[in-house]
Amino acid sequence: MTFQASEASKRQRNRATYAAFTAHIEHLCRTDPGARAALRAGLRRDLDHPRTRPMHRLLMPRLPEGCDDKTAQAHYTVASLIAAQPRHAFSPAPGDDEDTADEHEAAKKQAPREEEEPDETGTPPGPTPYGSSFGATLGQAVTAKGASMRMSAAESRINLLTRQSLRGIHLHLPAAVNQVRTTDASIDWDQLLADLVDWQYQSGRISRRWLQDFYRITAGADQD
Repeated sequence: MTFQASEASKRQRNRATYAAFTAHIEHLCRTDPGARAALRAGLRRDLDHPRTRPMHRLLMPRLPEGCDDKTAQAHYTVASLIAAQPRHAFSPAPGDDEDTADEHEAAKKQAPREEEEPDETGTPPGPTPYGSSFGATLGQAVTAKGASMRMSAAESRINLLTRQSLRGIHLHLPAAVNQVRTTDASIDWDQLLADLVDWQYQSGRISRRWLQDFYRITAGADQD
């Protein structure tokens, strides 16, 4: 297996894992008010804070095996951000009364299936972007119809976020997410989790993508 193929395979496995995690958190928040309250209480808290103690029972079984504290913190932050959404954000989903323990298994099957489908020329498909970045989300908040976000406010926010250290990005994201919630822009939780996990190693690349996505989407927006 070539390095490129190995990296694509790794991305696909990570994609499935992150999707399963966020789907499970959304399911918990829809069906268990106590769990949602416990997850919400961890907002802006580190792993050792007393308010995060109830989260360990809920999240530890869903964390990647043997993950370090920084990876765990990314999962805790995203879980808290999801739980902090208004109650009406958790619309009922088909099968919520059924066991969702097979989410990981279904997600794992997704990666091999996508990798094993070469195009007609026999060339394996190249790597594709994993999802919509938070920079794209802020851009969509600016261009949203109705209750949109001011360009100047969104630009200040994206510039602030992309200058942050690992600790800083965890502290500043909740305020940015709250701003986005006032619009119709949706957040790709899977991609946000992936970016937080990788921030410690690739903050420059991730920041560049957030900025590029933001300015690509807002290129035609009115400047205020």
